Amino acid sequence: MTTQFISTLLLPGLLFLIMLGMGMTLSFNDFKRVGTDPKGIFVGLGSQLIVLPMIAFLLAIVMNLPTYLAIGLMIIAASPGGATSNLYSHLSKGDTALSISLTAFSSMITIFTIPFIVNYSLSYFGIPGKEMHLPIMKTIYNIFKLTALPTFIGMLIHLKYPVFSKKIEFVLKWLSGGFILLALWGMLTLLGKQGPVLNYILSAGPSVIILNVITLGAGFGIATLFKLDIKRRATISIETGIQNGVMGMTIAASPALLGNAEFAVSSGVYGLVMCFTGIFIIYFGNKYSMN
Repeated sequence: MTTQFISTLLLPGLLFLIMLGMGMTLSFNDFKRVGTDPKGIFVGLGSQLIVLPMIAFLLAIVMNLPTYLAIGLMIIAASPGGATSNLYSHLSKGDTALSISLTAFSSMITIFTIPFIVNYSLSYFGIPGKEMHLPIMKTIYNIFKLTALPTFIGMLIHLKYPVFSKKIEFVLKWLSGGFILLALWGMLTLLGKQGPVLNYILSAGPSVIILNVITLGAGFGIATLFKLDIKRRATISIETGIQNGVMGMTIAASPALLGNAEFAVSSGVYGLVMCFTGIFIIYFGNKYSMN
């Protein structure tokens, strides 16, 4: 499998399918939740879109990460939640409706925030003497066609065929998990063409694990500070700490965006780490039932 196929077709194609499947689990009413639960929505979005990138930025500085890891960490921090966070919220008995709404809102908002966060990171952590940047409008367009467009198509399918969409909702979430694993394999294949894969994983591991653990705790702590109930606290924790790793890998590796497989390392390792922390989240959510 060639590098060009993985970066230009496989990763973008998988992201499109994941977002299409997620859209089929959404309804237009999910966007109305801001009127019925404004505190949960705004606290969740603030934690995910503001606090998470700030933590990642400080962590990259404190740990003195090399350029490719620092920028990779910022890419995953700038990415929205995804189908995985919705699945974790459901399995851990959190507020699934809030999780879905936060994913829907963050997926739309990050179309516009990602270019600015990533460009600032490229400027701050970039390789001396080498200018790198994402063209704003082109990036917004490319992210839109890979995320918002398939999500909207999925929502239209849900609207037109609600019974069908409901029947396959759980299957879609697990199918998305399979797509994520396939994307991880693609990313590892890309890295394998550049050097020892294990070295990349080990170098990214500490910063990614720390980011994941801290943001899960930060999300829960912020929700507690705003006196939300336990189910919404757990959900905001998940939405803050569980990100769309496939989007991060696509932004990093796609020639239409950054076109640098090394920048995808943090997102790929983050996807692996989420699998393990997700198990603990589900375990504790069920042990200390939030019903």
